[in-house]
Amino acid sequence: MNSRRGKYYPWLVLSVFSLMFFLVTAATFTSLGVVLPSMVKDLGWDWTSAGLGFTLLGISCGLSSYPPAMTIRRYGVRVTVLIGTVLLVAGFLSLFATHSVWLYFVGTTLAGTGFSFVSTVPGTYVIARAFEKQSIAFGIYFTIGGLGGIIGPFIYFSAMAIWGDWRMHWMIVAVATAIAGLAIILVLREDEEERRAAAEVEAAAAARAAPGVYMTKQAWTAPLALRTPQFYIISAAYISFLLCGITVNSLSVAHLSERGISMAMAGSLLSIEAFLNSLSRVLSGFIGEYVEPKFLLLGSLLFLIMGMVALSFATTFPFLIIYAIGIGVGYGATFLATSVLLTNYYGRKPYLELFSIMNLAATLASCGPWLGGHLRDTTGSFVPAFLAFSIVPAVVFLAVTVMRPPRFVEAKAADAEEAAPVEPRARFVL
Repeated sequence: MNSRRGKYYPWLVLSVFSLMFFLVTAATFTSLGVVLPSMVKDLGWDWTSAGLGFTLLGISCGLSSYPPAMTIRRYGVRVTVLIGTVLLVAGFLSLFATHSVWLYFVGTTLAGTGFSFVSTVPGTYVIARAFEKQSIAFGIYFTIGGLGGIIGPFIYFSAMAIWGDWRMHWMIVAVATAIAGLAIILVLREDEEERRAAAEVEAAAAARAAPGVYMTKQAWTAPLALRTPQFYIISAAYISFLLCGITVNSLSVAHLSERGISMAMAGSLLSIEAFLNSLSRVLSGFIGEYVEPKFLLLGSLLFLIMGMVALSFATTFPFLIIYAIGIGVGYGATFLATSVLLTNYYGRKPYLELFSIMNLAATLASCGPWLGGHLRDTTGSFVPAFLAFSIVPAVVFLAVTVMRPPRFVEAKAADAEEAAPVEPRARFVL
């Protein structure tokens, strides 16, 4: 970003948003699955109720993914982040104080809603405006966020080791999240100079024409993009990795414990998975600058399928490693590939709305923990759920193999030299 604020301002913005993404990842979708067995045991819940709380976390995150786009357009990013920080802290304090399943539901709902207001929707929007080479910047952002998945379980284990109480986990993340939100509000600038610099970045990125761009990016609008099958295939890929990831994070520890794997090992595998998740994001970010992200997406979906099947039958060390590699690499690479495909296919101007709508559609993935918990209570095993969910990325894989970039064809008058401006028409090719 060529601005009087200096060349370090984009990196400072990337740093504070990455810190927030790191903390909310550690505090929510990763660590909740590790804390849940203790909460279920101490509070006497069944796994259907426990899974429903995790599902509410995901549903609230998905349903609240579009409001941040509206608040960003109307009030700016700082106000949006402030709202999200307040919601997150309130949710974590509710989980800290919970003695009933209803307060647990309130806490997960508040946390999920706050997650949308501080994480990928504002984060990717600001980063895309600050960096011309967005694939690399996205890779760094998603990688640091993914590293939170490594720390999340250890926050819980540390709280248990020091205080002997899982509730302290929620107090720790509440304080840390409040600090991160304050850092973003203090660092971020929203003024005419920032908007001018963002416009320069967007123009430079359009001229650069990253691999995979096959149309005039400025012509796309959100309504036009929503008429293309490619958007829904990308959204389905996004839903599939979240379905697998959320379900694994919420139920894998309990599943592996039932199959004779120690709690410490099961929690450590989540951390290994999170490390590989993060590593695959940064590597995919660099690769995505030179390779069509569609091929990254195909490979990541194969890893997801492999990981879900291995987890279903994991009792030996090789299967445990295959599970951690498959879910970790598949989750991270799919996350990055879908985000980059969205901008490569449709440009940056409609990205905020399209990414928010994609996250809204991803609410469907939030049913995974509840359905998995219900199948466990019904069949006595988590295996049917993991095997059933592995079918989803397999179906998406087949759709992605035949997907081609959407082509935008402008309507032209008979005399090209005298043609007046006309409303563009789009021809969409699957």
